[in-house]
Amino acid sequence: MCLAKLFQVFRRGSPSGNLPSPRYNLEDYILEGCPKTTVQNTNSMEPLIDIGHTVLLQEPLPYPQVGDIIIWSIGDRRVIHSIVEIGADAKDWYCRTQGLNLHQKDPEKIRLQDIEWLVVGVLWTDKYSNYIPPKGD
Repeated sequence: MCLAKLFQVFRRGSPSGNLPSPRYNLEDYILEGCPKTTVQNTNSMEPLIDIGHTVLLQEPLPYPQVGDIIIWSIGDRRVIHSIVEIGADAKDWYCRTQGLNLHQKDPEKIRLQDIEWLVVGVLWTDKYSNYIPPKGD
């Protein structure tokens, strides 16, 4: 019986159409000089981060936590993944990462000195991007 009243709202259309929704221009709120980078097509962080999205960055914290999204490098390529494990061994602190869309952890132990950036925000638009996806992508 109590659900009947709830469904009456939906009969008039989407609830978002029934309520006012403020719109903001994000450009007004992004600090000048805030480091940003775009994301390539790897699908590893979908649905949160996808091709052409812009991620907002900051210098890494002294000790990142599980759930933080970090950028680190393997050779000449950068990786954006979420920290899923933190530990310590004979070489000191390390973390293990995993893409949100992947089924297993990355094999590498990432050390503090390997972490280049901490992701603090995502702009779900390609407006800021210089990345042009290949045809058919």
